[in-house]
Amino acid sequence: MPPVYDNFARYYDLEYGMKNNDLDFYLSLAQECGDPVLEVGVGTGRVALEFAEQGYRVTGIDNSTAMIDKAREKCATLNNDARQRIKLEQADMRAFSLEQQFQLCVCPFRTLLHNLTMQDQLATLQCVYRHLAPGGVLAFDLFVPLYQIMAHTSWQQKMTPQDLADERSDVYVDINIEHDPVEQLLTVKNTYHHKKSGENETATMKYRYMFRYEAEALLKLAGFQVEHVWGGFEYQPYDFDSGMMIFYTRKPVS
Repeated sequence: MPPVYDNFARYYDLEYGMKNNDLDFYLSLAQECGDPVLEVGVGTGRVALEFAEQGYRVTGIDNSTAMIDKAREKCATLNNDARQRIKLEQADMRAFSLEQQFQLCVCPFRTLLHNLTMQDQLATLQCVYRHLAPGGVLAFDLFVPLYQIMAHTSWQQKMTPQDLADERSDVYVDINIEHDPVEQLLTVKNTYHHKKSGENETATMKYRYMFRYEAEALLKLAGFQVEHVWGGFEYQPYDFDSGMMIFYTRKPVS
């Protein structure tokens, strides 16, 4: 799996530094399940650092060196106790090997969809399963492939400095999305324009989206028990039109 986020690392916190709607949800799972916690797709540490600051031991993996480097820079700003509670590892989510088991694994912000085939999605779930203690919980969120959006094969979006974490930035972003409905693939190309310098930089990522029962089938094939599917981070019942599905699954005790 190529490290698609290497080119995004410079801009990731600028785009998503304000995202916090999922933090209370994932922190509540740590309070329920205890630690250690595993985060798959740790990125620049947005969620993992919150775990560490709240007193939980957390290991974060990501296959992007640039993203891990950003996370390490942010870890340096934590107090000593919090720094001791967080570990960061560069690893492929389909085939990582850590010498411990975890009470909780989280894959926030549609991380699982960076696996571009069903086989890779299953491989990731099986790898997580092996790293969970009996009774351990896996939780993750995905977007719902809404029909009115997926009916298109291409579309565009734009982000201005007012949409970003730092309004003082001179960056604006053109986003071009190509959709392959046969393979359920979205190719997202971001072009970052710097008004002052005239510099342009591009980064491309892909998602293989899943529907609800497709995801549930893969989870069951990997050995998980699917206990809940919610439609929001406040435990709302699943609703297709909510645009979000959150899976709460468990590794059986025996």
